[in-house]
Amino acid sequence: MALAFFDLDNTLVAGDTAQAFSEYMVASELITPDNFLEVNLAYMEDYDNGVLDLEKYMHYTLSPLCHLTAEDLNVFVQKFIRDIIVDMALPKANALLKKHHDAGDEVVIISATGIHIVAPVAKYLGVKHALGIDLEIKDGHLTGALVGTPTFREGKVVRAQQWAEQHGFSMDETYFYSDSRNDLPLLEKALYPVAVDPDPVLQQTAKDREWPIISLR
Repeated sequence: MALAFFDLDNTLVAGDTAQAFSEYMVASELITPDNFLEVNLAYMEDYDNGVLDLEKYMHYTLSPLCHLTAEDLNVFVQKFIRDIIVDMALPKANALLKKHHDAGDEVVIISATGIHIVAPVAKYLGVKHALGIDLEIKDGHLTGALVGTPTFREGKVVRAQQWAEQHGFSMDETYFYSDSRNDLPLLEKALYPVAVDPDPVLQQTAKDREWPIISLR
């Protein structure tokens, strides 16, 4: 039995759930800052280029949610899953998850998206273990601040190792599937790194290192 870690955005689903969620917030007429989507897209470009300031990005994109109660936020996220994520899901990704489940592997989604999105989406995809960016909550509301080590770049390695240790697993036999250059630290740590519909940097790295390259689209 192995550990199988999966990135979420542009790996298990077609698109970025955080960006889709931002678009959904605007479409749902939540109060958002001026030029909210344009600023979000600029942050996404930073992410794609490997230069994202994660704390600034998260604080900005969480700002429309900070007035919601935990119950209201959960209701909103569940509606987002029904309205948007259902269409982003990939049959080939579901088949790959099933393959690992059937093999007895422990499957974990680990994403640089906020846990308020990652955990419910993981549940929808049939994955019980989810690691995302943990968020500060005060008086039942998000504050926009981050808690602990973010599941981002090198932080994914830290959090994956912590999770494995806490749950009695070894990192010696580990799969990791991702599309992004930002995930190179954990891909390099995994025994079985797999590039999934990779960005140009990861595509070239995978070719150079003879890692498998697959498509789930």
